[in-house]
Amino acid sequence: MSTVPSLPAVRASVLRPSIVYVVLFGSVGAYFPYIAVYFQSIGLSLEVVGLLLGLGSAVGLVAAPAWGAGADWLRDVRGPLVIAGIWASLATLLLASARDPLAVAIGIILLAAAFSGMGPMLDARTIELLGDDRDRYAWARSTGSGSFIVISLGVGALLNRTGPSGLFLAFAPLLALSSLSAWLFLRGNRPGGRRVAGPGPLSGLAIILRDPGLGLFFLGSVLVWTSVATMTSFVSIHLIRLGGDAQLVGLFWALGAAVEVPLMLMFPAFSRRIGPAWLLVIGSLAFAARTALVALAPTPLLVVAAAPIGGVGFAFFYVGTVNYIAQAAPPSVRATAQGIFSGTAFNVGTIFGAVLAGQIGAALTLRGLFVVAAIATILAALVVWRAVVAGGRTAAADAGSPVGDADPRLRRR
Repeated sequence: MSTVPSLPAVRASVLRPSIVYVVLFGSVGAYFPYIAVYFQSIGLSLEVVGLLLGLGSAVGLVAAPAWGAGADWLRDVRGPLVIAGIWASLATLLLASARDPLAVAIGIILLAAAFSGMGPMLDARTIELLGDDRDRYAWARSTGSGSFIVISLGVGALLNRTGPSGLFLAFAPLLALSSLSAWLFLRGNRPGGRRVAGPGPLSGLAIILRDPGLGLFFLGSVLVWTSVATMTSFVSIHLIRLGGDAQLVGLFWALGAAVEVPLMLMFPAFSRRIGPAWLLVIGSLAFAARTALVALAPTPLLVVAAAPIGGVGFAFFYVGTVNYIAQAAPPSVRATAQGIFSGTAFNVGTIFGAVLAGQIGAALTLRGLFVVAAIATILAALVVWRAVVAGGRTAAADAGSPVGDADPRLRRR
């Protein structure tokens, strides 16, 4: 009796989502390194800058999982991503023309309501397109970091000619282009033909917090991002005050992203060798080391020299989190879960971090702020360690977990 030989499995291509990452994270490179400098250039104090950055994250706290829940219900992220990109580009025009603190706050609210959901939705769709090859998510995400490098350096050079407001010349068009690229390159059928309503942001969060392992990891994630935001909210202003210029600010952010790229490409190998739990801890400690060196550096060039360590932190902690949640969450709530961890935890941390940074920086100087942030990051790393290593299990590794079955590699300790 003859048998038909089985065909080798076709590996999903990372090219299409990679194109969207290039455009979307190019827009991040045009905005994030320079927005605090822009706010200060229009006469806003450190306290107000911190409140504005925290306000944007507070909006994202609700908006990110809401966009994810909508995408889960529609079973397609393309429509929501297109709407979010156009919405964000229009909000950017309002923000660029605002000078009064109230008008700036309205612009931040409108921008954050759309922009905060774009990254988590793209993450969820990329994981979905890759299927069993989800470890290759890091390859796609690394192209976004590469784009961040190029755009942040280019915008830094532009701002030396135009002033801080020049960031909007790159930011708004890139947001609009993100919509177009999402529509063109993220097409494809989602597994299963029946539309299933997602549980919604609050229900999804309840599913996660019911499990002690994931609940503690959620807390650890919030603490890590709070500590990181305490430093990143004002490091650009710190560089300018030490005598650097906009191009040096761009170099600081670009060097961190430059380290992210190879680490993201090698993330699957690191995960197999070291274990995803320890990579999360290492990433947390790398953030702490970068902040401590920034606090101690007496010159802008030495501050920039500390930047690559932050790339280690971001590559291991962010990519580790996305993979962790992708392995733990069932398909019907995957976008919601990514919104909760990549969006909610990140935004809660940024709210506290940015607001506290403005207050502490005004009281202790920026250098004193960074010392406090370094200590806080070490404490946050201990919570992450307790959740994913010392706790002896993760929710994803627990056969009875309400979150779903997991990749067996998450059982490594």
